[in-house]
Amino acid sequence: MLLRARARNAHAAVTMQSSPLAMAPGDLLIEIAQFLETRMELLNFCLTSTYVFANVSSLLYETVTLDSVEQCRVTLGMLSRRFDIARHVRNLVVRPHASKHAHASSSTPFTQSENAAASFAVREIAGMCCLDALVRFQWDADELPFYDDMWFALRLGCPQLKYVGISMGSHLPGLNSHLLDFQDLKGFSLVLKHGFYESHIDIFMDEDQPVFNKLWDMLVRKCPNLEELAIDGYSTVPTDLHFLVSARWPRLRKLSLGDVCVDWFQRFLNPGEKRPFIAFLEAHPDLETLQLSRHTIQPTHFSTLDPTALNRVTHFSGTHQQLHALPHLHQLIQSVTFRDPVETRDVSASTVASLLRDLPALTSLKISFTLHSMYDSGNLLRSLIHSCPMLQHLELTCGHKPSFQLDIFAKTIRGFHKLRSLHLTIVKYPGDETLSSGAARIARCNPRLHKFSLTFIPPVYPVPLPFSLPYRQFSFPFPVRATGIFDVTCDHHGLPLCMAATEHSRFVWPLGIGVTTRTRKYRKDLRPMGLPGMRRKGVRGLLNLLVERSSAGEELRMILFIGFLAFLAGCGIALNDAGRHASGPSGGTAKGIQDELGEVPVVMAS
Repeated sequence: MLLRARARNAHAAVTMQSSPLAMAPGDLLIEIAQFLETRMELLNFCLTSTYVFANVSSLLYETVTLDSVEQCRVTLGMLSRRFDIARHVRNLVVRPHASKHAHASSSTPFTQSENAAASFAVREIAGMCCLDALVRFQWDADELPFYDDMWFALRLGCPQLKYVGISMGSHLPGLNSHLLDFQDLKGFSLVLKHGFYESHIDIFMDEDQPVFNKLWDMLVRKCPNLEELAIDGYSTVPTDLHFLVSARWPRLRKLSLGDVCVDWFQRFLNPGEKRPFIAFLEAHPDLETLQLSRHTIQPTHFSTLDPTALNRVTHFSGTHQQLHALPHLHQLIQSVTFRDPVETRDVSASTVASLLRDLPALTSLKISFTLHSMYDSGNLLRSLIHSCPMLQHLELTCGHKPSFQLDIFAKTIRGFHKLRSLHLTIVKYPGDETLSSGAARIARCNPRLHKFSLTFIPPVYPVPLPFSLPYRQFSFPFPVRATGIFDVTCDHHGLPLCMAATEHSRFVWPLGIGVTTRTRKYRKDLRPMGLPGMRRKGVRGLLNLLVERSSAGEELRMILFIGFLAFLAGCGIALNDAGRHASGPSGGTAKGIQDELGEVPVVMAS
């Protein structure tokens, strides 16, 4: 044992002397780590040495996201044994069914045993009091945790916990649930799942409901300093939360409301009286982020809003009609998210572009279009470029019908001179490029995009076949979704060198056989093929040149095609000559027939 210890110390001493990072102070290593863009880069940096890991692990484990029950067991088990790492965790997100929804059919249920295993793992590590730096915790599953005392362990074991997020399905919390005992929270998030809208859509309308009263008491009386409030959910029929508008939180900075109705009013308004939600907004002047849905408030009701209200809002999410009804915010808004898709049949691209043109400070945009024709996207992208010249972050979705060809798209977005990140989701154009080749074309045309994603989604209506089939019993496998995440590395001149890619694809097989998923990671060189040392030699280089989209590739393909035609012509001439020689001995002509007839009597006479 003594020899092993000495050998280990000697190896550590050699590492300290050989690595220049081992001599850098810890504060400098943290500054270096903060410039790394991806978590993979941060992980690789931490693995360079134990000294670097000891100083930089605080950034690596600052946010921990668990996407499966197995990750809950393994990661939380490791943190319970390594208190030196667990003390760096500040944000913990538990999504025990996320990987199941990503790699299998969306109808696969989240079982009660899986819920119990995930909530048990969280309860155990919280009860050990090793997450003493935890500030945010979010439980994102189809139902509430199986073990309700998990909330009790979090309250006692995490003294700095100030932001709590939960999701609620068909099962409501009990009257004595520890979830309703939190005090002095700064942020609360409630996500209403599909099971809630099916089973308890009218529960908040009953003000005598005990669970309702206790939740209301926790948010209003026990958490007067609330800064962030989110009540989200997606449903065609919203639930009613009109009790919310009577509350007041003087420090509220962020308000997010999904498919919930808060502006419901039972009686007629008196002269000069404002609607409840309008009065609520005017009573919270520190709001910086406002996220609404089409069910929250009608756009016409904003006409009574005081022009001096909401003068600090810089991030807006809602419908384009709601944004149009708030003209006094247009000079301040920096980020816009349109929650509902824009129907090109009802709203033209020029209408949306004229609205965005009135937002001079806009730097981030998330918008989706529902195309009803393959020609609807012709002027769509150019309209966005002309109306948003300062845009730095763009998340664009075009569904239902094929929209852009990637070659044209890559050249067109050059007009976004300050664009730094891009998330594009489209229906693939028939015969267009693959994820890999399309991403390479985007990276070469836009070297300032250091990271972007590209997603292919299926059309809503099947693409018509070139022939008619009266009945097709078996469907062919179709890629439901294919996503690629691409990181581009540039040289010191700003020109793209290579692209690191991660692609995820999913195929749904017919007759409910199952779902096939595939993940592929690779690197692709983006330098021009004409550079010295770039072109491969031998047969492999000839094959690459054969499929290359360049003048040399076109010439080689033409030469091979002409050679193939010459080969076919030579084969035809050879076959014709062989046929003539084969018919020569039997005559095939009048002279040959006469010779054969003349020889027969001679043989008989003899």
